[in-house]
Amino acid sequence: MESVLKLVQRVDCTAAQENEDKDRIMDEIKEVCRLIACNESWFALENDENLIEACIYQRESLNSRYRYLLNQARLKGINASLACKG
Repeated sequence: MESVLKLVQRVDCTAAQENEDKDRIMDEIKEVCRLIACNESWFALENDENLIEACIYQRESLNSRYRYLLNQARLKGINASLACKG
């Protein structure tokens, strides 16, 4: 009986960890989408060519992070239907 309880607790802990992972990934995707939107606003307002270049590099970095997070979501079976412009 004791081993069954330990098994049930282990399964519950695993399920809780998976839910936390899913929540974390979704929160990160939302944050990256927010940062991409901020980057687009910055790019539209910037005049200095050096800062425009910095903005472009940041956009590429954010897009790479977004693709990575979408891949992680797909691997964990998360339906990440958020679409970032970028």
